[in-house]
Amino acid sequence: MKLLKDILNKKNIKQKRSASMDKKSIESIFFIILGKSLPNITRLDIYDFKLKDGIIYLQTSHPAIAGEIWRKKENLKKKINSFLGNKEIDKIIVK
Repeated sequence: MKLLKDILNKKNIKQKRSASMDKKSIESIFFIILGKSLPNITRLDIYDFKLKDGIIYLQTSHPAIAGEIWRKKENLKKKINSFLGNKEIDKIIVK
């Protein structure tokens, strides 16, 4: 028979894991917010998306697209973090 405290500890561990979003979820949220902020930029314009330690790294297909995202990166970061409800993204780096 399992002890109640063991069951509750497992439940708390599962809840802590779900608190932080995975890479694919953040990527999807990023592209939804990007589409609303800059409707002329699509997923095809960004050929590399990396998320590491709260930093989003983007590589674009054209420097003009990188410039557009660079100008809106602080606004995008604020919108992503407010959508997620906590500070998941610290910085956006565009190349």
